[in-house]
Amino acid sequence: MRIARFHGDGASPSGAHRSRGRRTVLGAGLLAGLGLLVAACGGASTSPPPVPTNIAQTPPSGGTPVAGGTASYALPIGEDFSWMFPIENQANYEDWNSNIEGGMWRPLYFAGGAGQTGINYQLSIANPPVYSNGNRTVTVTMKPGYTWSDGTPVTTADVQFFFQLLSAGKNKDGAYIPGEMPDDVSSVTLNSPYQFTLNLNQAYNPTWFTDNQLTWIYPLPQQAWDKTCLSCQVGNNAATSSGAKSVFNFLYGQSEKLSTYSTNPIWKVVDGPWVIKSFDPTTYTAQFSANTHYTGAGKPQLSGYSVYSFQSDTAEVDALRSGAIDYGFLPFTDLTLASYFHQHGYTTAPWPVFYNETVELGFTSKTWGPLVKQLYIRQALQHLINEPLYLQKTLHGFGLPDYGPAPVYPNSPYVSPQTTSDPYPYSISSAKQLLASHGWTQGSSGVDICSRPGTAGNECGAGIPKGKQLSFLFMYSTGTPSFLAQVEAFATAAKSAGVGINLDGQTENTMFSIGGVCPSSPPCNWGLLAYSGFMWDFGQYEILPVGGNQFGQGNYWAGGYNSSQAQQLITAAHTQPGLTPLYNAENYLSKDEASLWWPLADYEIVVAKNSLRGWYPLNPYANYHPSSWYFVS
Repeated sequence: MRIARFHGDGASPSGAHRSRGRRTVLGAGLLAGLGLLVAACGGASTSPPPVPTNIAQTPPSGGTPVAGGTASYALPIGEDFSWMFPIENQANYEDWNSNIEGGMWRPLYFAGGAGQTGINYQLSIANPPVYSNGNRTVTVTMKPGYTWSDGTPVTTADVQFFFQLLSAGKNKDGAYIPGEMPDDVSSVTLNSPYQFTLNLNQAYNPTWFTDNQLTWIYPLPQQAWDKTCLSCQVGNNAATSSGAKSVFNFLYGQSEKLSTYSTNPIWKVVDGPWVIKSFDPTTYTAQFSANTHYTGAGKPQLSGYSVYSFQSDTAEVDALRSGAIDYGFLPFTDLTLASYFHQHGYTTAPWPVFYNETVELGFTSKTWGPLVKQLYIRQALQHLINEPLYLQKTLHGFGLPDYGPAPVYPNSPYVSPQTTSDPYPYSISSAKQLLASHGWTQGSSGVDICSRPGTAGNECGAGIPKGKQLSFLFMYSTGTPSFLAQVEAFATAAKSAGVGINLDGQTENTMFSIGGVCPSSPPCNWGLLAYSGFMWDFGQYEILPVGGNQFGQGNYWAGGYNSSQAQQLITAAHTQPGLTPLYNAENYLSKDEASLWWPLADYEIVVAKNSLRGWYPLNPYANYHPSSWYFVS
């Protein structure tokens, strides 16, 4: 199951904010929590079922490529394609929706490639942007030759149309963050049909602006969409603010009409390699045909592809077994099934992603805020998280360590070298020493109490009275055995260090109703809060992991974390050129423990037919990208 997560600088879950899908890993392995708890404490443990050692495979070589054919893939359990308009609302701002939309309407700049983070300029409609005027001006030259499926060229008029719509409907856009796109663009100048200039409201870091702002832009077909009803004539309606709002509302409303997806002529005008063919609004099964008029890079070899939704692991695995889908997922609870699929003509491969996993801290909580505001306490808590053990025993190695705003993704230039190692590695003794040196002593219940109140360097800290227990309410999402094992191991290690952890398992919907409404009104009513799977994802709309949206001023997804030093570094990463400012921000947030860092599980274990090729290496932003797929005989 996935549910939308909301985030944004200064935004609230009920207002303009940013949301993105957050997936749940379904029980990596059959290892019960007891085995890991005992391993964390020492002593004998129950042996888990053996896990195949050859799950990480690459597709076989050989075979003759076949032109045409229809491939199919399964979305993660409980998820579905349910939005067409490339300006997504909050509930539908999900990676799988943007993947499918990006196949019909190409973004100006395409995020990610085969195993590579960053922008894929080969698949982008525009050449690399040129910055001038002290990085206050951006000139973009589009690649000529792209055409809409009705034969009209894709030009700068379509970019202007996008800006008109985005400005009119930004408060309904799930990607919108106040102060960023389109607010940071003062004006758009069309220099020619294939070149435009953005005049910015200040100087920005070209790397940040390119990766985290220009990737929002989707040229949209002005010649077909600039109208206010299906039977209305196309005109220049979006040229005025009121007209743009009417056009936006019309298109937005059409995207809400799922039953018309395959018949609505609006959605038939595309510039990408695919066009909608059929759609079932009950099962969410969608079929797409190759756009025979596609003129861009990455022309598909398939004649079409289908997307299926499933409500259970069993149903999805049964579809794989029957051959109904060519590309699906092996449940983490059933890794032993890998051998069956290997014997029946399938390849299995883990899908690591460039996402982020954290445990939020309740900085604004009246009860636990004074505790988590103390850096030494946050450091001690991090010392109690055994990332290598969690990765090995509960995820069987199918995950990445995560020590800051970005995970340790192999060969990514966006990961600071400093954050590839744990700043506070697992050590119960180090946690004890930190706490003792600040005046914490063991209480009668085994939980430490503050014996030396005050704000001196060797005292408990501001707002912590004498006798205060070092205990936390830890709210976590249920339904994931692997995550439960990790959480319980953490609680056991904490107990050994004199830290009380009261585990409070909740459904994710309940957690969002509690954790998603703080930190300001009301304040966070928990000490620690964690969702299984990933907390943050990068990709289209946000490539550079600066941390501003998650940890910046006014954040909603870090429990009210507030650091002037962090904000200065985040601002510098937005405005000062190069990757060094990014690294500085990542390093500070990592060592300052803006949240507790937690290992990042792989997106899925892919199961693909051996006859299907082109899907490997996997995209780090969980983009399926069937345009590169083909069959072999």
